[in-house]
Amino acid sequence: MNSKSSAVFSFFNLSSIQAANILAQLLLIPIISRIVGLTEFGLIMLGASYAALVSIFINFGSNQSGVKEVALAKDSPTSLSKLFFSIYIVRGLLFVITSLIFLLVSQWLLPVNTRTHFLFANMIIVGELLNPFFFFVGIQQLFLYNIINLISKILSIVLILLFIKSPADSIWVNFIVGFTQILGSLFLLVVLIQKHGLIFIKVPIQNLVQYVKQNMYLTGNNLSVQLQQSIFLFSVSAMGNPVLLGAYSLCDKVVWSFRMLIISFFNAIYPRAAILHQNNPEEWKLLKQKLQKLLWVLLCLAALILLFFANPIVHIITGKSDELAAFFIQSICLMPLVAGLNSLNVTELLLRNQYKYIFNIALILLTISILFAGLFIQWGNPRLFGFFPILVELCSIPLYLYFIKSGRN
Repeated sequence: MNSKSSAVFSFFNLSSIQAANILAQLLLIPIISRIVGLTEFGLIMLGASYAALVSIFINFGSNQSGVKEVALAKDSPTSLSKLFFSIYIVRGLLFVITSLIFLLVSQWLLPVNTRTHFLFANMIIVGELLNPFFFFVGIQQLFLYNIINLISKILSIVLILLFIKSPADSIWVNFIVGFTQILGSLFLLVVLIQKHGLIFIKVPIQNLVQYVKQNMYLTGNNLSVQLQQSIFLFSVSAMGNPVLLGAYSLCDKVVWSFRMLIISFFNAIYPRAAILHQNNPEEWKLLKQKLQKLLWVLLCLAALILLFFANPIVHIITGKSDELAAFFIQSICLMPLVAGLNSLNVTELLLRNQYKYIFNIALILLTISILFAGLFIQWGNPRLFGFFPILVELCSIPLYLYFIKSGRN
């Protein structure tokens, strides 16, 4: 299979993975909300957001730096073994630390009901700890990962339909989602270790310290990006309006869905981009220009669909009409385009190992997100809330362009 066919095949597989995730999430929205009601649904989403934040910390940038390192070391079993176990040792240590913090802090900060949702959402965190996604992307062999991921998602839907019968069962939703992910990840880990001859090699402490230092900026960026999207959701939930929370949660899920598709695109081209950037920078520039044109066409089409078909989209997802949710979706119609084009700017800084710049941008954007969240809540006009994601994303474009230019000087 030539490199172009391999890239297309990788993109198909990654897109299928994300499509399965997105479809599963969209299918669960009407199923769960109708069974448990808006109040419990909101708590489930808050628990999932907590799990996403902690998972990003435990992942510690390995789904980005790990992809590049695996792609460059895939022909050396020894290097792969060192990289593989370095990542999982760090993930394990971080999981122990975050678990202890949760046990100590949750008793005083969280109400009993919310605490239970957060506790059961820890299964999602364990699933992310075990997830070998970075390895499969790096070696560009995604068919098996695609199949196992799809099976785990279908299994989670089946289990939720079987066991979630009332609002009292809502605490088990995130538990089930995490449980099926753990099963899939364990199977994939066994296959990887056997197929690639990965053996445990004692990793020097200084190597682990170096890994932590290298990925600290990436982790800060990833946490900040997650907070940029979730901080306003937390703010809306604090307003105590379940109808508003439901409408904005739906908007948030649409934004999330497009982010996942963009990430699938990014992961499909990243291993090849890493090799091109190292061996032939000029060829990478040409590829980047072609990718920008492709993203522009596809995401402009997506923007038009969100703008003109917001009401049907809401009805398909929720089974009923919701004027406020439809308006929110129209408000973020340009979000996929801006985020997609900006993903190539992120790629550029990643390929240069300029993680500090990415971290600085993330801190600035997090500050902007907090300021915007405060202003929107202060204004108190719910119809404006849908503009929050696109305003933050627009602020990221000039920041990335500035730091890319600074890195060339």
